[in-house]
Amino acid sequence: MHKRRWNALKLELVIEPRAPLLIKSGLTSPNPSLPDMQFVRTMTPRGEMVFIPGSSLKGTFRSFTEKVLRTVKPDGACEPFPSSPSYCVTRYRLADEEDPAKVYQKSCRACKIYGNTRLKGRLSFTDAFPEGTVKTETRHGVAISRLTNAVAAGPFDIEVLVQGRFRTALVLENFEAWQMGLLALTLQAINDGLVKLGFGKNRGFGEVSMTVEQAVVVLAKKPDLLRNAIWGVGAFVDEGERQAYGLREADRLEELPEGAETDLAVFVQRTYDREAWQRVAEKAIESLTQVLEAA
Repeated sequence: MHKRRWNALKLELVIEPRAPLLIKSGLTSPNPSLPDMQFVRTMTPRGEMVFIPGSSLKGTFRSFTEKVLRTVKPDGACEPFPSSPSYCVTRYRLADEEDPAKVYQKSCRACKIYGNTRLKGRLSFTDAFPEGTVKTETRHGVAISRLTNAVAAGPFDIEVLVQGRFRTALVLENFEAWQMGLLALTLQAINDGLVKLGFGKNRGFGEVSMTVEQAVVVLAKKPDLLRNAIWGVGAFVDEGERQAYGLREADRLEELPEGAETDLAVFVQRTYDREAWQRVAEKAIESLTQVLEAA
């Protein structure tokens, strides 16, 4: 399926902290002025700066997606560890499977979005870099022994981000409509404060807002493709491929707002502003009920 592009969704996101945020660096900085626990940094053309790695975003999104899927069905998402007997690749012996259609069909719904060792993920993340200046502050902490009620470790310093604006993008390619719905549901949970990022979530850290400033949907041209509809990949492929990959023919979201449309010869590109995307997201989330319960 990756040899062709039937559809793609790109979300341009702005991330802003609503509580102290720490994405911990795994390395010790040679700069002695930095705290013991420091925000991850990287070198850019503008010099060294803090950033939010795309891998941190992916881990947060995947974790919440798996919780949702297991809520609907206990085995709705596998344990994504090769040593686990419930891991898709282990359970269905996909390590030696050469047919990509069978690998996709037998993988759990979480793996169909984020991938596994035998399947490329549909959703990709970019690192989030700051726009303008950011503000960090140092907090101090100690670890208390539960046995002695005395200090077990510390004191130590924690660097947290308290102010800033980060820009990133997500791309979902060759997606089914339910995958778009789970992505929208995850963004809603993050904005509601139910899902947090980074270190110290039980300390009050990690609450952020993720604002979709613009959504771009690219769809392969089809004669019966309506302006107010977005098709999942199942609506594009023929019956044989639908059967092989386990896709749905009625893989469509309809009665949507009409985005600004651009003709790209082979594709149609639709651009949605913040308000229009919110209505698209609501429709995508509504469609999840029927699809997931039928799984």
